Amino acid sequence: MACSRQPYNGFTIVELLVVIVTIGILAAITIVSYIGITAKANIATMQSDLASASQKLNLYQVADPSNNYPADQAAAIAANVIKPNTNMDYIYYGVDNTSNPKYYCYMYRKGTDTWAVDSNSAVSKGVCLQNLVTNGDFSQGATGWMSSAPLTVSNNECYFTVISQHDGPAQYIPNYVNYKSHKLYYAASVKVNSNPVYLILNDALSQSTITSASFESYARLSGVWTINPGTTGIYAKLQDSRSTGWSTNYIKYWATVDITSAFGAGNEPTQAQMDALMAQLPNNWFNITAKVNL
Repeated sequence: MACSRQPYNGFTIVELLVVIVTIGILAAITIVSYIGITAKANIATMQSDLASASQKLNLYQVADPSNNYPADQAAAIAANVIKPNTNMDYIYYGVDNTSNPKYYCYMYRKGTDTWAVDSNSAVSKGVCLQNLVTNGDFSQGATGWMSSAPLTVSNNECYFTVISQHDGPAQYIPNYVNYKSHKLYYAASVKVNSNPVYLILNDALSQSTITSASFESYARLSGVWTINPGTTGIYAKLQDSRSTGWSTNYIKYWATVDITSAFGAGNEPTQAQMDALMAQLPNNWFNITAKVNL
């Protein structure tokens, strides 16, 4: 008996490839759409939470007997003024209750999206910077600064003449363990009449140094330095390395900022970009904390 062949109704290889490619394209579109929707949701959450916190912070200040804002992030959370948001990569609340007017800055960061609010402005795409150096404008005299040479302060300007090589005003950065492997931006306005006089950021294992190219007038010196993971301490210093012939050096408006925490690892701004951000602030400087727009 003769056998008859039944027609084969399956897919050809070409047809299967077309189906697979189509599914891949649809999946890619879906993933991109999901990522976009998630990012927009995160931004909406940041904007809403920051706006709500701003209202609560203002009410808190009105009710406080000293018209202060919460002293730190823990106090603000305890007062239910701000809330811990575990969905964010970084949260920062900074306050200056010594300034007039008093000031706060509050920010969220999720990935590369950073939004902030402060007591002077509404929620916007921005970042709160923290100055790790205290009394960087010398408004409290030489408080917080170490030096073998006598330090004289007048009109937010510190000046000194060293009495030994490698001397000059210095300040240790507190909580140095928090900055291991982080990039720190440091800057100050310096006036010298000859070199070598260095603006230094030292992590006990290595250091970054900057020399002034300008003499007899103020120059804004700045740099970015990655802190060694094995550091046992960090200090900022203006160092006169001349062996003889010492003359008076001047410094004012000193700032040191942890840009890794503020912007995220791998997203830190360059020195030039940080200089541009700091230029938004009076004297390219701030005390304790400040908001800059991105």
